Amino acid sequence: MLARSTLQQRILCVMPLLSAAGILPLTIYRFIQAEWDMALLDLAIFILMCLIGYFAYHQKHVSTLKILFCLLAIFGSLSTLYLKGESQLFWCYPTIALLFYFLTVRLAAMSSLLTLIGIAILAAPFLSDLLLATFLITLMITASCSLAFSYETSKQNEQLETLSKTDPLTKTLNRRAFTEVAELQISKYQRNPVATSMILLDIDHFKSINDKFGHNQGDEVLIKVCHLIQQELRVNDYLFRIGGEEFIILPYAINQEQAIQLAIKLKELIEKYHFIKDHQVTISCGVAEYTKNEGTLKDWYAEADSALYRAKSTRNTVCPTKGTCYSDSQSRATK
Repeated sequence: MLARSTLQQRILCVMPLLSAAGILPLTIYRFIQAEWDMALLDLAIFILMCLIGYFAYHQKHVSTLKILFCLLAIFGSLSTLYLKGESQLFWCYPTIALLFYFLTVRLAAMSSLLTLIGIAILAAPFLSDLLLATFLITLMITASCSLAFSYETSKQNEQLETLSKTDPLTKTLNRRAFTEVAELQISKYQRNPVATSMILLDIDHFKSINDKFGHNQGDEVLIKVCHLIQQELRVNDYLFRIGGEEFIILPYAINQEQAIQLAIKLKELIEKYHFIKDHQVTISCGVAEYTKNEGTLKDWYAEADSALYRAKSTRNTVCPTKGTCYSDSQSRATK
Protein backbone atom coordinates (compact mmCIF):
# COMPACT_ATOMS: atom_id res chain seq x y z
CA MET A 1 0.00 0.00 0.00
CA LEU A 2 2.79 2.46 0.92
CA ALA A 3 4.54 1.89 -2.41
CA ARG A 4 1.44 3.13 -4.26
CA SER A 5 0.80 6.12 -1.98
CA THR A 6 2.02 9.70 -2.11
CA LEU A 7 4.87 10.99 0.04
CA GLN A 8 2.43 12.84 2.27
CA GLN A 9 0.38 9.66 2.76
CA ARG A 10 3.51 7.72 3.72
CA ILE A 11 4.51 10.43 6.18
CA LEU A 12 0.99 10.48 7.63
CA CYS A 13 1.29 6.74 8.12
CA VAL A 14 4.76 6.80 9.70
CA MET A 15 4.63 9.99 11.78
CA PRO A 16 1.69 9.03 14.05
CA LEU A 17 3.31 5.65 14.66
CA LEU A 18 6.67 7.28 15.52
CA SER A 19 4.82 9.74 17.78
CA ALA A 20 3.02 6.85 19.46
CA ALA A 21 6.35 5.05 19.95
CA GLY A 22 7.75 8.19 21.58
CA ILE A 23 4.69 8.69 23.80
CA LEU A 24 4.52 5.08 25.02
CA PRO A 25 7.56 5.25 27.37
CA LEU A 26 6.21 8.50 28.84
CA THR A 27 2.83 6.85 29.37
CA ILE A 28 4.40 3.89 31.20
CA TYR A 29 6.58 6.20 33.30
CA ARG A 30 3.61 8.35 34.34
CA PHE A 31 1.57 5.31 35.31
CA ILE A 32 4.49 4.16 37.46
CA GLN A 33 4.72 7.64 39.03
CA ALA A 34 0.94 7.64 39.59
CA GLU A 35 0.50 10.79 37.49
CA TRP A 36 -2.93 9.57 36.51
CA ASP A 37 -4.15 12.62 34.58
CA MET A 38 -1.08 12.81 32.34
CA ALA A 39 -0.87 9.03 32.06
CA LEU A 40 -4.45 8.73 30.84
CA LEU A 41 -4.00 11.64 28.45
CA ASP A 42 -0.82 10.09 27.01
CA LEU A 43 -2.57 6.72 26.71
CA ALA A 44 -5.48 8.28 24.81
CA ILE A 45 -3.10 10.12 22.46
CA PHE A 46 -1.06 6.92 21.99
CA ILE A 47 -4.16 4.92 20.98
CA LEU A 48 -5.44 7.65 18.62
CA MET A 49 -2.00 8.01 17.00
CA CYS A 50 -1.89 4.26 16.35
CA LEU A 51 -5.38 4.33 14.83
CA ILE A 52 -4.49 7.25 12.53
CA GLY A 53 -1.34 5.45 11.38
CA TYR A 54 -3.29 2.24 10.80
CA PHE A 55 -6.03 3.88 8.73
CA ALA A 56 -3.48 5.99 6.81
CA TYR A 57 -1.81 2.74 5.77
CA HIS A 58 -5.03 1.06 4.62
CA GLN A 59 -6.94 3.96 3.06
CA LYS A 60 -6.30 5.69 -0.25
CA HIS A 61 -7.93 9.02 0.64
CA VAL A 62 -6.52 10.54 3.83
CA SER A 63 -7.81 14.13 3.84
CA THR A 64 -9.92 13.54 6.95
CA LEU A 65 -7.07 11.71 8.67
CA LYS A 66 -4.76 14.68 8.11
CA ILE A 67 -7.22 17.00 9.81
CA LEU A 68 -7.71 14.54 12.69
CA PHE A 69 -3.95 14.21 13.15
CA CYS A 70 -3.53 17.99 13.30
CA LEU A 71 -6.44 18.34 15.75
CA LEU A 72 -4.90 15.64 17.92
CA ALA A 73 -1.54 17.45 17.86
CA ILE A 74 -3.21 20.73 18.90
CA PHE A 75 -5.23 19.02 21.63
CA GLY A 76 -2.18 17.17 22.93
CA SER A 77 0.07 20.23 23.09
CA LEU A 78 -2.59 22.41 24.77
CA SER A 79 -3.65 19.70 27.21
CA THR A 80 -0.12 18.90 28.36
CA LEU A 81 0.60 22.61 28.65
CA TYR A 82 -2.45 23.00 30.87
CA LEU A 83 -1.61 19.98 33.04
CA LYS A 84 2.19 20.22 33.32
CA GLY A 85 2.96 23.88 32.68
CA GLU A 86 6.07 25.39 31.16
CA SER A 87 7.95 22.09 30.78
CA GLN A 88 5.59 21.27 27.87
CA LEU A 89 6.07 24.51 25.94
CA PHE A 90 8.46 22.90 23.46
CA TRP A 91 5.67 20.72 22.02
CA CYS A 92 4.12 23.86 20.56
CA TYR A 93 6.81 24.28 17.88
CA PRO A 94 6.37 20.94 16.07
CA THR A 95 2.59 21.36 16.37
CA ILE A 96 2.72 24.63 14.41
CA ALA A 97 4.98 23.08 11.77
CA LEU A 98 2.65 20.06 11.39
CA LEU A 99 -0.32 22.29 10.63
CA PHE A 100 1.38 23.88 7.64
CA TYR A 101 2.58 20.55 6.29
CA PHE A 102 -0.68 18.62 6.37
CA LEU A 103 -3.34 21.32 5.95
CA THR A 104 -4.11 23.80 3.19
CA VAL A 105 -2.46 27.20 3.58
CA ARG A 106 -5.66 28.97 4.64
CA LEU A 107 -6.77 26.28 7.08
CA ALA A 108 -3.28 26.00 8.56
CA ALA A 109 -3.06 29.77 9.05
CA MET A 110 -6.42 29.88 10.83
CA SER A 111 -5.58 26.83 12.96
CA SER A 112 -2.17 28.19 13.96
CA LEU A 113 -3.69 31.54 14.94
CA LEU A 114 -6.26 29.84 17.19
CA THR A 115 -3.53 27.60 18.62
CA LEU A 116 -1.34 30.62 19.40
CA ILE A 117 -4.23 32.29 21.21
CA GLY A 118 -4.82 29.12 23.25
CA ILE A 119 -1.13 28.84 24.08
CA ALA A 120 -0.99 32.47 25.18
CA ILE A 121 -3.96 32.01 27.51
CA LEU A 122 -2.56 28.80 29.05
CA ALA A 123 1.06 30.02 29.32
CA ALA A 124 0.28 33.45 30.80
CA PRO A 125 -0.15 32.27 34.45
CA PHE A 126 3.32 30.73 34.78
CA LEU A 127 5.47 32.93 32.50
CA SER A 128 6.64 36.45 33.11
CA ASP A 129 5.51 39.08 30.67
CA LEU A 130 8.94 39.17 29.01
CA LEU A 131 9.22 35.39 28.71
CA LEU A 132 5.66 35.11 27.42
CA ALA A 133 6.29 37.82 24.82
CA THR A 134 9.56 36.16 23.76
CA PHE A 135 7.93 32.74 23.50
CA LEU A 136 4.98 34.03 21.48
CA ILE A 137 7.23 36.04 19.16
CA THR A 138 9.38 32.97 18.41
CA LEU A 139 6.22 30.93 17.79
CA MET A 140 4.88 33.59 15.43
CA ILE A 141 8.19 33.65 13.57
CA THR A 142 7.98 29.85 13.25
CA ALA A 143 4.39 30.12 12.02
CA SER A 144 5.28 32.91 9.56
CA CYS A 145 8.18 30.96 8.07
CA SER A 146 6.01 27.85 7.83
CA LEU A 147 3.27 29.91 6.17
CA ALA A 148 5.66 31.37 3.59
CA PHE A 149 7.15 27.96 2.81
CA SER A 150 3.72 26.29 2.63
CA TYR A 151 2.33 29.01 0.34
CA GLU A 152 5.30 28.87 -2.03
CA THR A 153 5.24 25.08 -2.09
CA SER A 154 1.49 24.96 -2.79
CA LYS A 155 1.88 27.37 -5.72
CA GLN A 156 4.74 25.34 -7.17
CA ASN A 157 2.74 22.13 -6.76
CA GLU A 158 -0.22 23.71 -8.57
CA GLN A 159 2.06 24.74 -11.44
CA LEU A 160 3.64 21.29 -11.63
CA GLU A 161 0.21 19.66 -11.54
CA THR A 162 -0.95 21.87 -14.42
CA LEU A 163 2.19 21.20 -16.45
CA SER A 164 1.95 17.45 -15.87
CA LYS A 165 -1.58 17.37 -17.32
CA THR A 166 -1.20 19.88 -20.18
CA ASP A 167 0.03 19.27 -23.71
CA PRO A 168 2.80 21.85 -24.24
CA LEU A 169 1.99 22.50 -27.91
CA THR A 170 -1.79 22.78 -28.02
CA LYS A 171 -2.34 23.69 -24.33
CA THR A 172 -5.08 21.07 -24.16
CA LEU A 173 -5.17 18.33 -21.54
CA ASN A 174 -2.89 15.35 -22.12
CA ARG A 175 -3.15 11.58 -21.83
CA ARG A 176 -2.49 11.55 -18.10
CA ALA A 177 -5.35 13.97 -17.53
CA PHE A 178 -7.55 11.87 -19.82
CA THR A 179 -6.99 8.78 -17.70
CA GLU A 180 -7.93 10.62 -14.51
CA VAL A 181 -11.04 12.29 -15.95
CA ALA A 182 -12.26 9.16 -17.73
CA GLU A 183 -11.78 6.97 -14.66
CA LEU A 184 -13.73 9.53 -12.64
CA GLN A 185 -16.57 9.52 -15.19
CA ILE A 186 -16.70 5.72 -15.10
CA SER A 187 -16.81 5.81 -11.31
CA LYS A 188 -19.69 8.32 -11.41
CA TYR A 189 -21.52 6.22 -13.99
CA GLN A 190 -21.29 3.12 -11.81
CA ARG A 191 -22.86 5.04 -8.90
CA ASN A 192 -25.42 6.93 -10.98
CA PRO A 193 -25.76 5.80 -14.63
CA VAL A 194 -25.81 8.90 -16.84
CA ALA A 195 -25.08 8.84 -20.59
CA THR A 196 -21.33 9.12 -21.09
CA SER A 197 -19.66 9.06 -24.51
CA MET A 198 -16.17 9.28 -25.96
CA ILE A 199 -15.16 10.79 -29.30
CA LEU A 200 -11.79 9.61 -30.57
CA LEU A 201 -10.62 11.72 -33.52
CA ASP A 202 -7.61 11.70 -35.79
CA ILE A 203 -6.40 14.25 -38.37
CA ASP A 204 -6.40 12.52 -41.75
CA HIS A 205 -3.08 12.16 -43.62
CA PHE A 206 -1.31 14.33 -41.06
CA LYS A 207 2.10 12.87 -41.92
CA SER A 208 1.72 14.19 -45.47
CA ILE A 209 1.16 17.70 -44.06
CA ASN A 210 4.45 17.50 -42.15
CA ASP A 211 6.27 16.02 -45.14
CA LYS A 212 4.92 18.53 -47.67
CA PHE A 213 4.67 21.74 -45.65
CA GLY A 214 7.06 21.14 -42.73
CA HIS A 215 6.61 20.44 -39.04
CA ASN A 216 6.00 24.08 -38.13
CA GLN A 217 2.98 24.12 -40.42
CA GLY A 218 1.88 20.79 -38.97
CA ASP A 219 2.10 22.26 -35.46
CA GLU A 220 -0.02 25.23 -36.57
CA VAL A 221 -2.66 22.84 -37.89
CA LEU A 222 -2.75 20.98 -34.56
CA ILE A 223 -3.10 24.22 -32.61
CA LYS A 224 -5.85 25.56 -34.89
CA VAL A 225 -7.78 22.28 -34.87
CA CYS A 226 -7.79 22.34 -31.05
CA HIS A 227 -8.93 25.97 -31.07
CA LEU A 228 -11.82 25.22 -33.43
CA ILE A 229 -12.92 22.21 -31.40
CA GLN A 230 -12.77 24.06 -28.08
CA GLN A 231 -14.96 26.83 -29.48
CA GLU A 232 -17.72 24.25 -30.03
CA LEU A 233 -17.41 22.54 -26.66
CA ARG A 234 -19.22 23.47 -23.47
CA VAL A 235 -17.46 24.49 -20.27
CA ASN A 236 -17.79 21.02 -18.75
CA ASP A 237 -16.66 19.15 -21.89
CA TYR A 238 -13.06 17.91 -22.09
CA LEU A 239 -10.57 17.85 -24.97
CA PHE A 240 -7.35 15.81 -24.72
CA ARG A 241 -4.41 15.36 -27.03
CA ILE A 242 -3.28 11.80 -26.43
CA GLY A 243 -0.50 11.60 -28.99
CA GLY A 244 0.58 12.99 -32.36
CA GLU A 245 -2.54 13.96 -34.32
CA GLU A 246 -4.93 11.95 -32.14
CA PHE A 247 -7.41 13.59 -29.76
CA ILE A 248 -10.20 12.53 -27.42
CA ILE A 249 -13.33 14.47 -26.49
CA LEU A 250 -15.30 13.55 -23.38
CA PRO A 251 -18.51 15.58 -23.70
CA TYR A 252 -20.55 15.90 -20.54
CA ALA A 253 -23.65 13.70 -20.15
CA ILE A 254 -24.53 12.97 -23.78
CA ASN A 255 -25.43 9.64 -25.36
CA GLN A 256 -23.93 8.10 -28.48
CA GLU A 257 -26.38 9.71 -30.93
CA GLN A 258 -25.72 13.16 -29.47
CA ALA A 259 -21.98 12.50 -29.54
CA ILE A 260 -22.24 11.48 -33.20
CA GLN A 261 -24.00 14.76 -34.02
CA LEU A 262 -21.26 16.70 -32.20
CA ALA A 263 -18.56 14.76 -34.08
CA ILE A 264 -20.28 15.45 -37.42
CA LYS A 265 -20.46 19.15 -36.59
CA LEU A 266 -16.74 19.22 -35.78
CA LYS A 267 -15.88 17.19 -38.90
CA GLU A 268 -17.74 19.62 -41.13
CA LEU A 269 -16.28 22.65 -39.37
CA ILE A 270 -12.71 21.46 -39.90
CA GLU A 271 -13.44 20.25 -43.44
CA LYS A 272 -14.55 23.77 -44.45
CA TYR A 273 -11.80 25.68 -42.66
CA HIS A 274 -8.81 26.88 -44.74
CA PHE A 275 -5.77 25.76 -42.75
CA ILE A 276 -3.33 25.65 -45.67
CA LYS A 277 -3.70 27.18 -49.11
CA ASP A 278 -4.82 24.61 -51.70
CA HIS A 279 -4.78 21.80 -49.13
CA GLN A 280 -7.85 20.49 -47.32
CA VAL A 281 -7.55 19.21 -43.75
CA THR A 282 -10.10 16.65 -42.54
CA ILE A 283 -10.65 14.46 -39.49
CA SER A 284 -12.04 11.01 -38.82
CA CYS A 285 -13.96 10.25 -35.62
CA GLY A 286 -14.87 7.14 -33.69
CA VAL A 287 -17.69 7.37 -31.15
CA ALA A 288 -18.42 5.01 -28.26
CA GLU A 289 -20.89 5.33 -25.41
CA TYR A 290 -19.88 3.84 -22.07
CA THR A 291 -22.05 1.06 -20.75
CA LYS A 292 -21.53 -1.50 -18.01
CA ASN A 293 -20.58 -3.96 -20.75
CA GLU A 294 -17.47 -1.87 -21.44
CA GLY A 295 -16.38 -2.26 -17.83
CA THR A 296 -12.91 -0.71 -17.72
CA LEU A 297 -11.47 2.39 -19.35
CA LYS A 298 -9.32 0.12 -21.51
CA ASP A 299 -12.44 -1.58 -22.86
CA TRP A 300 -14.22 1.74 -23.47
CA TYR A 301 -11.21 3.15 -25.31
CA ALA A 302 -10.97 -0.03 -27.38
CA GLU A 303 -14.58 0.47 -28.51
CA ALA A 304 -13.84 4.05 -29.60
CA ASP A 305 -10.62 2.94 -31.29
CA SER A 306 -12.52 0.25 -33.20
CA ALA A 307 -14.99 2.90 -34.38
CA LEU A 308 -12.12 5.18 -35.44
CA TYR A 309 -10.58 2.31 -37.39
CA ARG A 310 -13.84 2.03 -39.35
CA ALA A 311 -13.88 5.79 -39.98
CA LYS A 312 -10.28 5.89 -41.21
CA SER A 313 -11.01 3.29 -43.85
CA THR A 314 -12.78 6.06 -45.83
CA ARG A 315 -11.43 9.21 -44.03
CA ASN A 316 -13.36 12.38 -43.26
CA THR A 317 -15.95 10.15 -41.60
CA VAL A 318 -17.71 9.71 -38.25
CA CYS A 319 -18.42 6.13 -37.13
CA PRO A 320 -19.85 4.44 -34.06
CA THR A 321 -18.54 0.98 -33.20
CA LYS A 322 -21.48 -0.57 -35.04
CA GLY A 323 -24.08 0.81 -37.38
CA THR A 324 -24.20 3.79 -39.71
CA CYS A 325 -21.14 5.90 -40.54
CA TYR A 326 -21.36 9.50 -41.75
CA SER A 327 -19.12 10.96 -44.43
CA ASP A 328 -18.88 14.01 -46.77
CA SER A 329 -20.05 17.52 -45.85
CA GLN A 330 -23.72 16.58 -46.13
CA SER A 331 -23.19 13.79 -43.59
CA ARG A 332 -24.40 11.16 -46.04
CA ALA A 333 -24.94 7.86 -44.26
CA THR A 334 -22.79 4.92 -45.33
CA LYS A 335 -22.68 1.37 -44.10
